[in-house]
Amino acid sequence: MRNTKGFTLIELLIVVAIVAILAAVLIPNILNARSRALQAAAQSYARDILIALESVQSTFTQVDWRQTALATPITVVRNGELTTVDRGWRDGAGNELTPSPEVKFENFLKKPGQTGIEAAIVGKKTVGDDVVVICVSQKVGNKYNIYSLYPDTNQFLAKLNQTAAATDIGNCP
Repeated sequence: MRNTKGFTLIELLIVVAIVAILAAVLIPNILNARSRALQAAAQSYARDILIALESVQSTFTQVDWRQTALATPITVVRNGELTTVDRGWRDGAGNELTPSPEVKFENFLKKPGQTGIEAAIVGKKTVGDDVVVICVSQKVGNKYNIYSLYPDTNQFLAKLNQTAAATDIGNCP
């Protein structure tokens, strides 16, 4: 006569095998969702930078952020902290403003916070013609994902698993 109070070894092994198969199927999807969420956060932050630059231009009416970015890169985030830019601003004709206004990006943009954004620069990239690009470096583990937003075409490009954050527009995709 068989005792029916417990599970047999075969039944337990079948349950463990089913759980292992489900885990093998679901874990890659969960990791993929995490990487997509990080990419969405970086893309959103790049758009926030664009809005902040438009706000700077509205606040300081003589400033043209595109002319400034074409002449010299604008560092918005360095080492995960928002910066202050107090020189190099240009007007719509590309002339350097004297005196140059002091722009504290903390007044126009939220801190990167938990997004992993380590660096963000805005500058000129030559792709046939000179275009403005917003470049965001996001730390993921011990690597960096570098994303570029091209405001004129709304194009978003990525370079994944880089060894360092982009400190120069030339490092951006």
